[in-house]
Amino acid sequence: MKILVDVSQIVYSGMGVGRYVAGLAKSLLLADSPHEFTFYAGVLNRKNHIVSLSRRIPYTKATWKILPLPPKLAGLVFNHTAFPLEKLVGSFDLFHSSDWTEPSSHMPTVTTVHDLIFKLFPETVDPLVLSTQRARLKRVVASKTHIIADSHSTKNDLIKEYSLSPDRITVIYPGLNDSLAPANKKEIEHVKRKHHLKSPYVLCLGTKEPRKNLVRAVEAFEIFRHAKGHEKYSLVISGRHGWGKDVTSNLESVNNLEYVEEDDLSGLYSGAEAFLYPSLYEGFGFPVLEAMACGTPVVTSNVSSLPEIAGDAAVLINPQSVRSIVKGLETALNNRQTLIHKGLLQAKLFTWEKTARETIKVYEKIGGYAKN
Repeated sequence: MKILVDVSQIVYSGMGVGRYVAGLAKSLLLADSPHEFTFYAGVLNRKNHIVSLSRRIPYTKATWKILPLPPKLAGLVFNHTAFPLEKLVGSFDLFHSSDWTEPSSHMPTVTTVHDLIFKLFPETVDPLVLSTQRARLKRVVASKTHIIADSHSTKNDLIKEYSLSPDRITVIYPGLNDSLAPANKKEIEHVKRKHHLKSPYVLCLGTKEPRKNLVRAVEAFEIFRHAKGHEKYSLVISGRHGWGKDVTSNLESVNNLEYVEEDDLSGLYSGAEAFLYPSLYEGFGFPVLEAMACGTPVVTSNVSSLPEIAGDAAVLINPQSVRSIVKGLETALNNRQTLIHKGLLQAKLFTWEKTARETIKVYEKIGGYAKN
């Protein structure tokens, strides 16, 4: 089959959707499959990033169609008009749309739905994202598009909120970047010096926005730090500011970092005594598995997809309760070695090779591909 994949969001490397698109695109090209892939990218300001990426192995194995169509304009055109995608890119045997737009098309279509945050927690979502996702899901539901969900939690949300048939939704877990692994002492010290960090520290990582629950995380950490034996701990909060209240703290015990480069992630995770991820809702939650892959004990929420993804390898807390978060940190530190062992095993269950293999099966089913 000739398959078109919208990879426009690959430019958002510091966000979950960017990780997903990059991981999926790369793994599809590396998979043992007879299909031809064309990657479509609608970008304007970050065109150079896409052009550079298209010239790297294995992305050179794909045909690229790069159009000067920024996200806001793409949302208006493809979520609100009947303008056919074929007019811009030509016709293919199957199209995998992004989680930002659902263009009109005569092609069999597959899309990925990462979460229903905009539906379940609209107050925690940027207004532009909210309006775009509402319009996009309305079109997906009304169409024959087959949905790939990041988790059973997201699949259940789709069935409940949109009365969709379970047969229209296939759960395929994303994978983890192979570069994430326990860092050695030298690597950890390098990252600590580079970012002016001192041990021991607890790490929070992710886009800084209301849903990540960082205000409670800071409050809980301050209570935790004032307990006997925890006075030397600091809290490291890393990630780009998304929107909403700035959670930057003036507390001496809180170290605010911006986006940390991919090469520093293993050292940052591995250097932490524990990883705290008290999100109010996640469709998947990459950082939980990333921390586990780096040998760091995880404390995360007992809601949405997080218990599903974490299994029995994390300490689960009530994200609405500061006291529960404090207790979770204490439990993690008291059970570090057990959690590290379980976490490393749990992380190995999520590979991009498996994601690509299962996604290609969906393509073949929806596209009516008949193997010889």
